[in-house]
Amino acid sequence: MTRFAPTCVLVAVALLGTACGERADPVGALAQAYPVSVHGAGDRPTVVKTRPERIVVLDAGPAETLLAIGAGERLVGVPAGLATGAAKRAQEVVRATGQINVDEVISLEPDLIVATPSIDELDLARAGRRSGAAVYVQPDTSILNVEQGTIDIGFLVGQAPQARRLVGRIERKVEDLERRLLGVAPVKVFVDTGFFITVPERSLLGDLVREAKGESVAGPTPGPGPFPLADLARLNPAVYLATSDAGVTLAALRETPALRAVKAVRRRRLETVPAEVVTRAGPRVAEGLEAIARALHPDAFR
Repeated sequence: MTRFAPTCVLVAVALLGTACGERADPVGALAQAYPVSVHGAGDRPTVVKTRPERIVVLDAGPAETLLAIGAGERLVGVPAGLATGAAKRAQEVVRATGQINVDEVISLEPDLIVATPSIDELDLARAGRRSGAAVYVQPDTSILNVEQGTIDIGFLVGQAPQARRLVGRIERKVEDLERRLLGVAPVKVFVDTGFFITVPERSLLGDLVREAKGESVAGPTPGPGPFPLADLARLNPAVYLATSDAGVTLAALRETPALRAVKAVRRRRLETVPAEVVTRAGPRVAEGLEAIARALHPDAFR
């Protein structure tokens, strides 16, 4: 695993007191200085001139991050199911299907909108333009992305110390898991998110599988549709890993003629992991890594 060096640099930079080298990081209880500028996954830097007081977040991962670092009371718009805790008064502006109510986002008069690259670009651009809010797009294809995004979000909303502490907790958990997997050989795995649709290596789930010493038989860039069953049978994975919302059962796999002889099916190595922790680019990313590592290498946790 090769994530130590860049991540340590990330945390070191934050601890030294800069966000993208553009401003001082607050220490202790000192007030944070504005304006703040960070550069996420969007085309341009995100600049906020004062502390955002009305925040709309369009993806569950960064919504959980904002709650975790103590900005929940400033959330006025959240995805379905996230109007909870400190954000209990927030409006649900993203349906469970992922559809955004852009007009409602605009009506909430946000001064900051937080999204990920999975959010429709046109909807996001319209919401930002019509509301006049700053827009931050958090990168979301790796653990390192989550850590970078957490630091960025912390700076934007004036919760930088809390964000640093959260990143530190993620780091410690990941390092513990890496020690457990030291010397463990990678295992061939097929990842099923439903209907035999798998994930590319450059995705959060793909990164978690790789970090957990899983080798996806689908390769780095599988197509967006169902993976061909003939190819899956030929590649013969030792573990069949499904997300909890995929609806995969061992009985169904054994009833599929092309898959009956696959090693994972014969040996009953269907493993299911919670979708909400392995697909959300938020504070539970290390829990997602642990869930996958335990599924792939149970002996390392005995």
